[in-house]
Formats: sequence, C-alpha cells, structure tokens
Amino acid sequence: PARFRRTTPHPSTAPGAPTAEGEWSPAGEVVAVLGCHGFAGCTTVAVALAAATDRPVHLLETAAPGASGLAAYATAELGPTGTGWVRGRRDHVILDRRQHPGPVPLPDPDPPTDPEGLAQEPLTVVDAGCHPDGLEAAPGWVGPAIAAAQHLVLVTTATVPGMRRLEETLERLGPSGPRPVLAVRGPAPRRWPAAVRHSTGPATRDLLTGVALVPHDPGLAVHGLDTRPLPRGLVTAATDLLHALGLTGARPAPTKGSTR
Repeated sequence: PARFRRTTPHPSTAPGAPTAEGEWSPAGEVVAVLGCHGFAGCTTVAVALAAATDRPVHLLETAAPGASGLAAYATAELGPTGTGWVRGRRDHVILDRRQHPGPVPLPDPDPPTDPEGLAQEPLTVVDAGCHPDGLEAAPGWVGPAIAAAQHLVLVTTATVPGMRRLEETLERLGPSGPRPVLAVRGPAPRRWPAAVRHSTGPATRDLLTGVALVPHDPGLAVHGLDTRPLPRGLVTAATDLLHALGLTGARPAPTKGSTR
C-alpha cells in the first residue's frame, strides 16, 4: 500500500554507516511490535516475547542508539557486525541494536539465530518503536516490514491518551494485514477507570477480548532491562501473547516473581 512506501533515507551522521537501501527478506516468521505512543513499553514487550518462546529468535531494535533499551540486556556482547548493528546474545535470542544514528541499516538476512542448538524454525521479532506521524514516516525498511509481518502486536497503556493513540493507530493500519493483538500495560479492562473505558473507539473494542495485560513491575520501572531475570508476570503476559498470535511453544516461566 502507498502508506508503506519506502522513503529516501537521510544521510547518516556517522561516517561509514551503512545505508538502508534494498529489500529485507528474513527467514521464518516475523512478529512486529509497534508502540502506539512513547514509553508504552514496546521494547519490553518485544524482549518478553523473545524470551517466552522456545524457538531461536532474532530480535531487532530499530530505536536510535542513544534510545536503546537493550544496551544492558544482553548477557554476552558479540560486538559490531560490520553491517551497522551491534550484536549481543541472551539464552536463545540474538539481539541486534543500531550502531550509528541516521538511517536504519538493513538487518542481516541470515543471522546466527540458533545459539542453543534449537532445531526449530527461527522467529524474527522487530521492535518497531513508535511512529506518531504514521508508518509512512517510519525510516527505510521498517514501515514495509510492519506491513509484511505475519504477526503484529500493538502496545499501549490503560490511560485515556493510550486508548486514543491505539484507536488512531488501528485506523491508520486499516483492514489489511494480520489482525493485531493488543498488549496493554495496566490492569484488566474491568478495572479500568470509567474515563479510560469510555475513551475506547470501535476498532479498539473489537480487539479487547483477546488483550494481553502487561503488569507494572516497580523494579523493572526503576532499573530497566538488564541481565537479571524478567519478572514472572511479564513472561506470563508474553506467553499469553504468543498463544493469541497462534505461536505455540513457550519456555517455562521463571519460578520466582520480580527479582528487582
């Protein structure tokens, strides 16, 4: 569709940074995780999805280097790939985050996504970030990748602005592509304040029956994503998301609650 047309990237401010020209054709299925507004928890949900599945995962974070939420998350730093990405690893997940500001470089089409020797088809999770001007303004290959993904997760918060932005995002996406699954940070819909319930639009209400609830974790809110285990409630929410997306095969959840 025209709204996902690739735009000409701006010149990078980093000397020698790769450009984002060309097409990206990843192996296996792709889950695009799109934030409906800033600080909705897009990266946290993408990380939890990757951690919860028992398949080898390639996780791509498209945020600018200074805004990365993955800088402290990897347990093994593998260094720059030479293609504009910095690579790390955590359990069965290969983590790529941007090395330079400027255009989002094309991802590696065939990354080493099997660090644990899992004999399964790899899953690519794209942390697409938030694009308040619409996906047509998403840099380089990101907009087309969201349009072409087999699975789409929209992340928002149980607030009046969060519901309004969710409805706007659904209207922009239109009926084409996969049916989105909602990840909402906050309590169950029955516990939402009346103002939040009344701010939901028709497109949002059509998807609320399958919403996955992302709990607030005080430790995670303070420390961010680091090498400590993810909170059990977050992994449970990600497992619910996997089932809603039709992606079976979840890893065991942590045996303890938040370790923060």
